[in-house]
Amino acid sequence: MRQKAGPIQRRPRIGGHHSQSERNSWEVKDRYKTALGCALLFAAYFVTARLGLLLGAEAGFATLVWPPTGIALSALFLFGARLWPGVFAGALLVNLAAGAPVAVALGIACGNTLEAVGGAWLLKRLGFQGRLDRIDGALALVFAAAIGSTALSACIGVGSLWLGGIVSGDGAGRALRAWWIGDMLGDLVVAPLLFVWWQRPPFRPRPLMALEALLLASALVGFSVLVFGNLYGGGMGILRQSYMLFPLLVWAALRFGQYGAATSVFVVSGLAIAGTAMGFGPFAGKALADSLFGLQTFMGVAAATVLLLGAAIAERNRAVDARDEFLSIASHELRTPLTALSLHLQALFRRLQGTGKGPSREEMQQAVESANRLLSRLAKLISELLEVSRVAAGRLQLTREQVDLLALVRESLLRLERPLADADCRVELQADGTLTGHWDPDRLDQVVDNLISNAAKYGAGKPVVVRLRDLGERVVLEVADRGIGIDRADQARVFERFERAVSRRRFGGFGLGLWIARRVVEAHGGTLTLESELGHGSTFTVNLPR
Repeated sequence: MRQKAGPIQRRPRIGGHHSQSERNSWEVKDRYKTALGCALLFAAYFVTARLGLLLGAEAGFATLVWPPTGIALSALFLFGARLWPGVFAGALLVNLAAGAPVAVALGIACGNTLEAVGGAWLLKRLGFQGRLDRIDGALALVFAAAIGSTALSACIGVGSLWLGGIVSGDGAGRALRAWWIGDMLGDLVVAPLLFVWWQRPPFRPRPLMALEALLLASALVGFSVLVFGNLYGGGMGILRQSYMLFPLLVWAALRFGQYGAATSVFVVSGLAIAGTAMGFGPFAGKALADSLFGLQTFMGVAAATVLLLGAAIAERNRAVDARDEFLSIASHELRTPLTALSLHLQALFRRLQGTGKGPSREEMQQAVESANRLLSRLAKLISELLEVSRVAAGRLQLTREQVDLLALVRESLLRLERPLADADCRVELQADGTLTGHWDPDRLDQVVDNLISNAAKYGAGKPVVVRLRDLGERVVLEVADRGIGIDRADQARVFERFERAVSRRRFGGFGLGLWIARRVVEAHGGTLTLESELGHGSTFTVNLPR
């Protein structure tokens, strides 16, 4: 192991150096993909917007059903904000085609684009992962995107109509209400369907699931047509109430999780809109706009309720799976060092009881060191289990004092000298500036030990670089390896409890280290982030306020 303190070198790009022609080729391909994505988004936005305008609109523009909102939100969240020109062009052209003056159409297009960009940004800031398998993610979609970002588009859009002289007085209020709720439904009905079926969260099959899905689909379609159609000539009034669909929506969420929740809401909403537009169902009235407003309320409540229920079911299933897996892992991980220690001590005891010459002093010392290492491993596992219970219960307490982070890292490297040597990992320590702060040294020891030991475990045989930087009010610690790396799809998951992106048979442990490390860093007011590329190593960055 080599330690070197000195100026920080510029980090090479992961994956090695590439020629200018290769970089130019990548840039051309990236621009081509962006242009293709914008074109496809424009087409989807324009077509679905024209369909939405056919279903009645206040002032000719504030439609009561606006699917493009959900399409734009999911596209920008999944593929990046760089696709915003597709949203802008689609919104601009569809409003020009609807008869809006150029200035008004530009204002509406800006509002629709800001709505999509702002909604996607809010979801990412709130930790939304797109799979709708967490209650906080579903709440973020409902409140931040469906309610929050759509208000921006509604205000800008109706403001543009008012400035253009298209609406005024009471008409502006009705248009604002219709615009806001119409966009809201796009985020609650269309976006969840796209998120779930694109992200494909894991789903556990069960016996006769296909038959149950067929029965559920038949019941949903049948009751939707009964409630919002003209079957039996309008008879069977008690069964033609909208609340008759809620048990089926709950069935879909309970038995099929977020897949069932998103799909059932979409199917029921589509049939409900079609029936109401034809003048059938409990919300049908003389004016289509008034009919669809009553339907909007039903769809919004149903969508939010079922999506939250689906997320709660997914969380419950994941917790049960995590519990079962944890019990299996814990029994294996705790039994392994205990078994090895027991065998080791039995062999030593037999030698001491033997009639021949007993073990030498050096042999005794080696045996005790081996036993001590096994005990240390066992103590670490037990400590992780105790720590996770404390952190989960909110009992993580910090004892702050003046700490030299460089000295703390050096102590950690000395403690881990043997594991690093066994892994054949040469360590380079780079430090720059003043690296002191007011932190809890014992808690930071946990973080540093975890990051360095992970680098040795997953980057065995490759060099490890530990960098410390002084950024004025903050200090940054980076631990970089050139090991197996982490796939982009798994990078958020590795910070969860009992989660890892590698085979449990190949790499031991509970999968708690990074979860505890992030909680400790966040308790200090800092952040722990990851940059990685599969097959090219990982860099964990701790950003700590002093």
